[in-house]
Amino acid sequence: MRSSRNIFGNFWVLLGIVGYCASLALLWQNKSFGRGDAIAELVIFGIAFPFLAWVATLRARPLGVEVRRSSGEIWLLFACLIAVTLYLIWGAQLSETLVPPSWIIHPRSKFFVGLIRKLIVFVAIPFLLFRAIFGYRWRDFGLQFAGLRAMAGNHLPVVLVLSAAILLFQYFLGGGAAPLRRGEFSASQLAIGLPLCFAWLFIEAGLVEEFFFRALLQARLAAWFKSEISGVALMALVFGLAHAPGFILRHAGLEEAIGANPSPADSIAYAIVVLSVGGIFFGIVWARTKNLFAVMSIHAATDLLPNLKEFVGIWGI
Repeated sequence: MRSSRNIFGNFWVLLGIVGYCASLALLWQNKSFGRGDAIAELVIFGIAFPFLAWVATLRARPLGVEVRRSSGEIWLLFACLIAVTLYLIWGAQLSETLVPPSWIIHPRSKFFVGLIRKLIVFVAIPFLLFRAIFGYRWRDFGLQFAGLRAMAGNHLPVVLVLSAAILLFQYFLGGGAAPLRRGEFSASQLAIGLPLCFAWLFIEAGLVEEFFFRALLQARLAAWFKSEISGVALMALVFGLAHAPGFILRHAGLEEAIGANPSPADSIAYAIVVLSVGGIFFGIVWARTKNLFAVMSIHAATDLLPNLKEFVGIWGI
């Protein structure tokens, strides 16, 4: 009872709920919006998986991660967030003009160009800034040898349970796993492709997104507001809103979701309803383990089946 009062009595949680309800009400009037899919995502990724993450981490002992409560860090964090938002709008297209066209034409080289680009924007630049100005080390972002040891100890059940749950859900219900269900892969493709794709996603999705949005952003928001609950709620909201300008200016990925020409209000509402909800699950795992290796592993497992077909096709496995 006390924990539920702490959650639903938190200002940022209440603000997030109000923002979600208002956004859903706005999108409900859009005939292109998949109402059933939105409700299913709320139930599964906004309630069921966060609850499972909380249960799975009950016995997990969080790593010692130092985060200071500093207004200077919050201002620098805000600057980094603005830079990432601009990257999400124009960065990919702009960076492609700075490399030889042959690197972009070939799918394999484009894979690595995209990875390097993301590592620079989401990991290298923020880390170097916080290292140079505030003296932080990699271990302060959850990348430490103790984290690897915990992956063989009390954090292992967390990774195994949550990864298995998300893989089973996607295999039986997720659209991204349809090629696997249809038997489009040979045994050798699965034996080689699954571990290689997982290793790729461990860096490309796990390190890139979890370093910035969890180890950097959420950790500092939680320290500033002296509440892990506030950190999770605010991070989820910011994660969605960071993508909203790209939706507004480029209508990226929205044609099938809410129509070819969504209004700015619809784009922002969509970012909150779809993307913000998805951030809660990983936010809970980070808050209760402070182990970036664990969160990266679960994130890689989450993206594995939806990305397997493209990975196998590009690398000719």
